[in-house]
Amino acid sequence: MNADVVIIGAGPAGIFTALEMIKKGSRQKIIMVEKGQAVENRHCPKDKTKKCVNCKPYCHITTGFSGAGAFSDGKLSLSYEVGGDLPTLITPELAQETINYADQIYLDFGADEHIEGLGNDEERKEIRKHAIQAGLKLVDCPIRHMGTEKAQGIYYAIEKYLQEHGVEMYFGYECSNLILENDVCKGVSVSNGKVDMEIYAKHTVVATGRRGADWLEKLCAEHNIAHAPGTVDIGVRVEVRNEVMETVNRVLYESKLVGYPRPFKNKVRTFCQNPGGFVSQENYDNNLAVVNGHSYKEKKSDNTNLSILCSHNFSVPFNQPIAYAQKVGELT
Repeated sequence: MNADVVIIGAGPAGIFTALEMIKKGSRQKIIMVEKGQAVENRHCPKDKTKKCVNCKPYCHITTGFSGAGAFSDGKLSLSYEVGGDLPTLITPELAQETINYADQIYLDFGADEHIEGLGNDEERKEIRKHAIQAGLKLVDCPIRHMGTEKAQGIYYAIEKYLQEHGVEMYFGYECSNLILENDVCKGVSVSNGKVDMEIYAKHTVVATGRRGADWLEKLCAEHNIAHAPGTVDIGVRVEVRNEVMETVNRVLYESKLVGYPRPFKNKVRTFCQNPGGFVSQENYDNNLAVVNGHSYKEKKSDNTNLSILCSHNFSVPFNQPIAYAQKVGELT
């Protein structure tokens, strides 16, 4: 099979690659390969069984069109101060400009126009004062909450838009290797367990996300492709009664707090707060189960959950952050 562009992975990076090409008027043939299912075919049995049944060959919550984002709380953080290393790579100004640009795309596909965390200046000042007294920095971050159930509808609209504009999608196919000729990538080898295919393309985009990070690391090592380990975040998800977080939930929706507690002074931050939300199990390789937080637009619980994460960067001689994180999870 031949294409102009082949995209491995239908998470946010893969989706927005195809979307941006179409928006720019590209006429190139785009093939997208995803080992999970289309968003409309992703269903977690836990809704009926009330417990995780450890789906094989992959967890429907973490794998499929739109990646793990489709089943999380559907929340967009609209400040460059929140997230990864993008501001240091492209400048804070361009990072904020790009966030605004991406946010407009979500609005175009039906995201809620309401933004949480704006206004309430006096109450926000009071929360900031308490944070300072606790040795924490409160980061102001407007939040667009789409909701777990609404996010799936938005991604379904994006999926149909891409297909209507000629993007060929192959679900249930996993990429096994890159096709390299004289150190030039000519395409990819994929399989669905029954059918093996080679897809040749002028350009190959590897966008395997968190679910495929371990595979990508091994692939780079096998083909001697230069790569560097990123930051790994390890932590716990805490659940409390809504009454405990009532003021923060109402004023900020999500409290973005950063601290460097003694004795180690590692960066510790709160992440993914879900007012009235639900804690959900996610399964990864090596029989490792971790948790995420969901927050629906309509359905609410009596609890608020959030993550408290410790960020760590690795360098020589130890440079395997994914294996490290998995081992900590297994030991826990």
